[in-house]
Amino acid sequence: MKRRKRMTVWAYLDGKKLVDVVKAALDNNMMVDDMKALLIRENPGHEVTFKVK
Repeated sequence: MKRRKRMTVWAYLDGKKLVDVVKAALDNNMMVDDMKALLIRENPGHEVTFKVK
């Protein structure tokens, strides 16, 4: 059996790793897209980027 590698989405604030978006969404009982919007809204004036790893 082949095991599939788990992927997750990381949020970066001004190029520095901030949080695992999938884990944060699960902890707060939210959808991933809602968590992304919340992170962008809560950090005005900063560059928030997302990368799948």
